Amino acid sequence: MKFPSIQPLAVAALAIALFFSGCSKQEPTKLIARMETNHGTMVIELFEDKTPITVENFVGLADGSKTWTSPEGEERNEPFYDGLIFHRVINDFMIQGGCPLGTGTGGPGYQFQDECYAGELVPLEGEITTPEIANEVFGTLIRPHLIEHQGQSPIPEIAALFQEMQTSQSADPLVGKTVEELQALLGSTDALTRFKPELKDVTGEIADEEQAGAVFQTLFAPHLQEHQGESPIPEVAELFSEIQASNSLASLVGRKVEDLQTLLDSDEPVQQPTLLGKVEYGTLCMANSGPSTNGSQFFIVTKSDGANWLDGKHTVFGKVIEGMDVALAIQEVETGAGDKPVEDVVIQSVSIERI
Repeated sequence: MKFPSIQPLAVAALAIALFFSGCSKQEPTKLIARMETNHGTMVIELFEDKTPITVENFVGLADGSKTWTSPEGEERNEPFYDGLIFHRVINDFMIQGGCPLGTGTGGPGYQFQDECYAGELVPLEGEITTPEIANEVFGTLIRPHLIEHQGQSPIPEIAALFQEMQTSQSADPLVGKTVEELQALLGSTDALTRFKPELKDVTGEIADEEQAGAVFQTLFAPHLQEHQGESPIPEVAELFSEIQASNSLASLVGRKVEDLQTLLDSDEPVQQPTLLGKVEYGTLCMANSGPSTNGSQFFIVTKSDGANWLDGKHTVFGKVIEGMDVALAIQEVETGAGDKPVEDVVIQSVSIERI
């Protein structure tokens, strides 16, 4: 039997039809968390591209694939959030949950780094040269040791160092020491890393208070520190008075970086890290007790204009895309001591899926 021949034009039409038919069946690309509560359901998009470490942690805790330690010291692989409560609720600010104790003091038995800025992890080793690195060493190496021993280190050298830090209210006593000597004291052999932010130059007109903060820290702070807070340059003294009176850096917005460098006789370049996410209305953010102390606790922002004073301090790893009315209802429940709801607001389950 002979089959009829297919003309080239028909072949082309068939190929086009098949192409568009295939394109219409798109694979799910958006990772979401469906949070069921006793006040309703919230659907939260997770920012896995921007904050992969934080999202991996949240997803692993939610579905039970990540090992966590119970308050009783037992290692578990089961859904972490199911049955927990929103333990802290502040109207026109945020709702916070994820504490296994329901007090705001619990976690999964480990801590991990922030993902507030673009950058990369680099080895944390050698001499501790700056207060910033000292803070990271304290958070990564010494803080867990102190938590384990209820703030009283059994190692004399560490106890003495911690006493110095308490007296100075800073981690500065670690500057000049090496990571390796501290690890030897603590009996730690783990390879440590620190986050190195990606920096961009701030030039020209200062666009907002975030840029103004970088300018102030780079140009004004060293100058004021050198002169005990009293600048001998009239224009600088006047600007600083305006900043103090308004308790903001708005006075610097609109000025040019180069003009301020000339005024302060500084050739120090102004640089700023690239913020990955702002703490805006509806965003899902990690709660913490300081840099790189993330665990399981999170909060959802209910303040209509966001909470920009928290930008760069809390990892923003998702946003409510459905059910924001549920978060708004939760923020209005009656609360008692410590902003804890009088009647439990329960996270019944958190399921992860792609849509």
